[in-house]
Formats: sequence, C-alpha cells, structure tokens
Amino acid sequence: MSRVKKRKRSYFTLKLFAAVILILVTAGVFFTYYPELLFAASGEVTASVSKEQIGPVPEGETVNIVLLGFDRPGSRDEKDGIYRPDTIMIAAINLREAEVKLVNIPRDSYVQIYGTDIYDKINHSYMYGYYRAAEGEDPHKSGLKTTLLTIRNFLGGVPLHGFISIDMGGAADIVDSIGGIYYDVEFDVRSSFGRGRLLVEEGHQLLDGEKFMHYVRNRAGYQGGERGRTERQQQIMIALFDQLRGFEGIIKIPRLYSAVANNVETELNLPQMGLIGMLGLRVNPSEIESFVFGGRGQLSERNGQNIWYLVIDEQERVEIIEAVFGITVERRSQLTLPGPITPEPEDPEPEPIPDLEPDPEVEPDPEVEPDPEVEPDPEEDTEPEPEPDPADDLEEEPEPEPDPEEEPDTDSDPEPDPEPDMQDENSEEG
Repeated sequence: MSRVKKRKRSYFTLKLFAAVILILVTAGVFFTYYPELLFAASGEVTASVSKEQIGPVPEGETVNIVLLGFDRPGSRDEKDGIYRPDTIMIAAINLREAEVKLVNIPRDSYVQIYGTDIYDKINHSYMYGYYRAAEGEDPHKSGLKTTLLTIRNFLGGVPLHGFISIDMGGAADIVDSIGGIYYDVEFDVRSSFGRGRLLVEEGHQLLDGEKFMHYVRNRAGYQGGERGRTERQQQIMIALFDQLRGFEGIIKIPRLYSAVANNVETELNLPQMGLIGMLGLRVNPSEIESFVFGGRGQLSERNGQNIWYLVIDEQERVEIIEAVFGITVERRSQLTLPGPITPEPEDPEPEPIPDLEPDPEVEPDPEVEPDPEVEPDPEEDTEPEPEPDPADDLEEEPEPEPDPEEEPDTDSDPEPDPEPDMQDENSEEG
C-alpha cells in the first residue's frame, strides 16, 4: 500500500515538475516574441519614469536597462552621507536578435538635471533627487528616479525599462564568489594616479575582487582619463559575462546569487531576469558593441572654485543614440562653459616704487654766534680738523611708511549655492 502511494506521489511530482518546465518554456518563447509585454515597467521607480516618457518609442523589440555603479569606498563613509553613481551604463538588449549594445555616459558629463534649470555633472542627479524628495517620499527612490529621468532626457526621450544598481564596493564580493576573473591587464595599475605603489601587474592573470576593483576604478591620466576608464569597464564586464556563460560559470550561480543579493538592487522581476539570462546563452560576447559619449573636458567656475566637466559633443550624442537605440533625436545647441577662475600668483611681483619728489628745502636754524676762534699753538704739530659735512647737521629723513594693504572685501564673496555640495574629491579611484 505504501509503495503504491509512493509511486503515485512520485508520479504526481514528476507531472508537476514537467508542467512547471512547460509553463516556463512557453512563457520564455512567448515573451521572446513579445518582450514589450514582459518589460512594461512594473517597479515603482521605473513605472514612474515610464509614465513620463517623451519622444519617439521603439517598436518594442529592444529593452533598455540602466546599470548604475555606486562607489562606496570606506574612505568616504566619514564625510559623505550619500553617494553618487560613478558608473552609468545602458544596455540595449534586442531579445529577438540576441544582440546587445552597451553605451556609457561618463560621470562628469555636463547635463541638465531633471526637474530643474540647473546644469551639473550627471552623477550628481541622484543627490538632487535625494535632497528634493517630497514629504513622505523615500529619498533613495527619489534619487534613483531623478537619475533615470536625467538619463532619459539626455538620451532625447529613449524609454528605459528597468535598472540594476550595484554597490561597487560589494562588486569585489561578487568577483570573489565565482573564484575571480581571468583578464589580460593592459598596463601596470598604480596608486596616486600611476605614480605610487603597484596595485595590479600588467599581463593575463586571475583577478580577485580587490584587484578587480583597483582595475575598474583606475583613471590615471596617461591611460585615457575618465573615458579610458569607462571603456575598460565595458571590456572587463564583457569578459565577466563571457566567463559566466560556460558550464563552469553556471555551476557557480548559487554562490553568485548570494553575493548579488547582498549588493545589487533592481526592480526587474524574476521572469524578466530569467529572460535576460536566457538571452545571455545566445549572445556572442565578441559581437557586443560598446560606445562612450565623448566631448571636451573644461574647467569652469562654480561656487568660487574651478570644477572639471565633460561637455558632450552634440553631434556625437545624436549619432550614438541612433546607432545604439535606432532612434533619431533632435540635435540641440552645443553647450559651452565660461572659463575657469584666473588663479592669483603665489608670489606676486612687488609693485614698482614711484619716484620720490625731492625733499623740500629745510630752513636753516637761526645763526648762532660762533665761539671766538682760538689760534692754534704753532708749536703743536696737529693736522687741521676736516671741515664738517653740512649733511651731517641735518637729521636723517625718515623713510615714508608704506601704504596700508587693502583688507579683502569679504562682502563681495559670492553667496554659497543653496544646492547640496556637489564637489568631487580629486582622487584616483572616483
């Protein structure tokens, strides 16, 4: 009797398992051909962004996912209450053709912050949203929403279907969870903008989490600066994706899941993530196209300081949007910035001393009758005393006192910007 029940139970379990597999396969096939139904923005943040879409919308076969990397090194914990996304990447995923295009918006890009008339670095958009959260609104969600809307406006209205936010500090845990990543490092990575101690040696090697972070954070000037860093981030992410596609990567998924769960935030649901995962098995990493918005770096005055911005080339912006998303957007006026504050020399040359006017003639003192001259003793062999210099009788003219230096006009200092302090730390690692 018990055997029969066990057999029936096993048969029932097998049928249930087969039914689940069938449903998942059917759903996967269905949503592969109709991905727009699956990727109708379902999350609270993404949905609020989707409701305000502007500009042309694609056919629905391309899904655009924003990838945000928040850099939270321990050195910032003491002075920063909140953080900024130092990596902003959009993945345009064609689910029907199994094609992926990546485009980076450099963090220093000078753009208009959504909902304001203010232009600032695009990675500051999170802070504007955070501090401007409505009463009762979660500041973090407000910051994410403002970031996504600022990105969407920069892209000319390209729709965004979801976001994945990763704590870059925790990315080391993710890399360690899969046993590291093999990568051919192009150059030695050193601290202090390439002048300090060796952090990662050049050459093909297995990078652990710590070395991985040193590599993706590095932006030494002679290695391409911020643009070079974003390009290297794209390439190492493609390499990581490639190594996770194989059998060895798949068996590491349980360990990877735990690390991802602790360091990744997203509003994509399980079916959406599953569909993207299925796509990953079909994509050839060598065919992934990558782009970076370029422009001209400029120093400009802000709140009495010189701040570095990247002014995006407008023509290049339009061309990249069309190449990545298949959408033609309006070409805007090319932005320009005023120049930097002219720094005062550390050792200014002294002002030339003007020629002094001749001293006025000094009226002679009233004559005093001289004492009667005493005739010298002819027998005394003495030299005649030299005649006194008339200049010795005059008192030494005091040197004119220098003009008092002007005190700085403290009232002329510009009022501080009421907006939150947006200045970046000039550090190598972002």
